[in-house]
Amino acid sequence: MNGSGRRVLTGPFLRFWLIQICAQVGAKVALLFLPLIAISGYGVSPAVVGFLNALQYFPVLAVALLFGSAFDRWDRRTCFAVAFLGNSAALLMVPLYGDGAHRVLVLIGVCTVMGCLVAFSDMCAQTVPPDLVPPDRLVAANGRLEFVYSMCLVGAPGAAGLLYDRTGTGPGLVVISAMCLAAGLLSLGLRIPRRPQSRTEDRPRAWAATVSGMGFLLRHPILRVTTAQAGMFNFLEQAVLTIYLLLAVRVWHLSPAQVGLTITVGGFGTIFGAVVASGRGGRMSTVRALVVGMGLASLTPTLLVFAAGPRPVLMTTASVAFLVYGFGMTVYNVHAVSLRQVLTPAERLGSVSAAYRFFAFGPIGLGALLGGWAGGFLGLRASMTVFVALLAVSFTVFAVEVLRLRAAITAVLPSEHADAPGTGPAEPLDSAPVSPANPS
Repeated sequence: MNGSGRRVLTGPFLRFWLIQICAQVGAKVALLFLPLIAISGYGVSPAVVGFLNALQYFPVLAVALLFGSAFDRWDRRTCFAVAFLGNSAALLMVPLYGDGAHRVLVLIGVCTVMGCLVAFSDMCAQTVPPDLVPPDRLVAANGRLEFVYSMCLVGAPGAAGLLYDRTGTGPGLVVISAMCLAAGLLSLGLRIPRRPQSRTEDRPRAWAATVSGMGFLLRHPILRVTTAQAGMFNFLEQAVLTIYLLLAVRVWHLSPAQVGLTITVGGFGTIFGAVVASGRGGRMSTVRALVVGMGLASLTPTLLVFAAGPRPVLMTTASVAFLVYGFGMTVYNVHAVSLRQVLTPAERLGSVSAAYRFFAFGPIGLGALLGGWAGGFLGLRASMTVFVALLAVSFTVFAVEVLRLRAAITAVLPSEHADAPGTGPAEPLDSAPVSPANPS
């Protein structure tokens, strides 16, 4: 690790980073483990699978409105502890009460509770880095956090599939619960500086602050484009992932472990993507990172449409798709996070982060619902083709808008080398104040 990395990973930030590792591993493994219980253990329909996936994301809409500005004044250490310990307890409800006639209802309840608590803790986490690292180390810190998020998002499914195959429902959920428990206990010792408090009569209500944050995002020409693309990408991506789970298990006849393995390979892409996006060896301008990263993430799912042949070929094709997807999404996320952070006033981090979550993560639940419905109505292959094509169209519109705003983006996050004809790829400076983005 270079000298700049050592300065970032010290003291409170190191503890926060470890907490996020435990919390994200637990949450992202559960994200696939719970639907696998429904698919392989309960034999439910595609629509029910889509509904369960949706329940893990829909709560972000209510949580964003109710608690949008709360993290600007609440004790965030307590917020983390409550959320992570709550997740740990909720997961244990499935092995305790999930074997009877109402087992699907128990699963629905657990997915709903976890959806609320994960949305709550993720929004809280987006407000923390600026309080733990100086502005000139913010991009580097975001790169390390994005590495954790992306590794878990793409790699945890492999762990979920393997865990399900090797342990079954009960022991597997106990292991996931233990990860959430560890995050909760570590949170009790987290030290986050308190922010200056305004007078009570000057504080807007939480929902009003979030609505104000929505207006901020929609009025800003750069953030309007990145937020709209995040929402559209997340909507379509979740539909594709929901269909893929069903396609891989019921048409390709892969085991849960094999399905998880194909997605886990993408974890290697996130490692390289994090190095390229935040390391000095990458030398990629913000504009180029946004277009190239989103392009790779949006276009490589096309491989899933044309995948054919014996099981090893299908697994290889899917693995390559997720590998390139993981690389592209990480490159995009690191730069998009830093771009939005430098454009957001520090005192509005909580409300703008909540507003972004509302627009960008709210559509994920709808994508899961629509993906499950389309898989049952149109067929798995046909519906996969439709959503992959829409991903390509969405990216094309986004790329045109980013290139139109190229000068403004470069002025916000200048590069070490001008991104002009005849010059090599540029590197973003490690300087930006904040509020994160995470389309994946």
